Order: sequence, then C-alpha cells, then structure tokens
Amino acid sequence: MENPSPSGLNRREFLGTAAAALLSAIALSLLGCGDDKGTSDSAGAGDMVGDIADNHGHRAILSKAQIDAGSAVDLHIQNTANHDHTLSLSAEDMAKLKNGGMVTVETGTASDPANPHTHSVMFM
Repeated sequence: MENPSPSGLNRREFLGTAAAALLSAIALSLLGCGDDKGTSDSAGAGDMVGDIADNHGHRAILSKAQIDAGSAVDLHIQNTANHDHTLSLSAEDMAKLKNGGMVTVETGTASDPANPHTHSVMFM
C-alpha cells in the first residue's frame, strides 16, 4: 500500500483525478459548451457575443466600441443562416451591458417569408 501524500491522496488517486480533469478540459474545448452562438465571425477582446435561443447559424456580436459608446445599436445576425434578423438594443440596454448587467431582446421576424420566426438573444 502506498503512503498518502500530505493532501491525503495516494499516487493512483492523484493520477486518476488528474486524468479525469484533463479529459474534462479536452471535452469542453471540443464541445465549446454547445453552439448557440453561430459558427463564424470571431469576437475580439472586450466584444460581447449574444446567446441566441433556438439558433440555426445566426451570430450576434456587440463590439467593445459599441458597448463603450452606449448608443442604440441595430445588428444584423444572419451569419451562416439562410435568412437575416435585425436585433435592436436601446441606449438603456447598452448602458446596462456596459455596467455588467444582462439584457435579453427579441429579434425582428425572419427575412424569409416562408419561415416567419424570431429569436431571443441574451447578452451578459
């Protein structure tokens, strides 16, 4: 029997715990914790990516400059989807985000008349 370390774990327990942590980190990086935010257009430092409900290829990114400016913003969130939505954030919404708050807004109806729908988009 191995002597436990000062932490109370023996070598086998330590290696098992370390391997599980490594595999978990790999799985999270591969899965990206889901893909509710679209598939392209990377965000820059300080940018904010919206979490889009029932997403199918859209992407909503607020730039750090837009957040810092605090003015109302209209975003087009088409990305890889075959239709667009417009998302409008008020100056009040932008102030909340700048101060670390959370904002959820509903997009306009899809630009595809054969498939009218909207999405809720949460920024935090």
